[in-house]
Amino acid sequence: MKHPVREDFDTFVTEAGVSVTFNQTNSIYNFYRLTDPKNIERVGPVSFAGVQHARRGTGAYSSEEVQDMARSIAAEFARSFRSPLEEALATIRDATKATNIARIRPVSLASVPRRVVSEVDATLGLIENLDMADS
Repeated sequence: MKHPVREDFDTFVTEAGVSVTFNQTNSIYNFYRLTDPKNIERVGPVSFAGVQHARRGTGAYSSEEVQDMARSIAAEFARSFRSPLEEALATIRDATKATNIARIRPVSLASVPRRVVSEVDATLGLIENLDMADS
């Protein structure tokens, strides 16, 4: 039985999740990114959504080992990736803590329509450009 190694995988990160492709069989493992701190504490930063096999299973590789490695890679990427909206929210939270203006509650990106996310991202870009022009 063969054992998968990190180099056998490719990763694609989206706003909602992480897809990890096992190159030896072209199997794609899909994971949702979790945003609720309680869920992350309980199960980690990703939740397994399913697998698509291009061929029959994982061939000469242990399917459990391949899925475990895919989950580990997805979790690593989910921890390191922050969208522009998440960056903006973190900046606001940090400013709020420093000035103690108001309490901001966490927002799940899964509940924010993509249209709103892109509008917020565009607005933040404009604000950033205005700040640079004033300097």
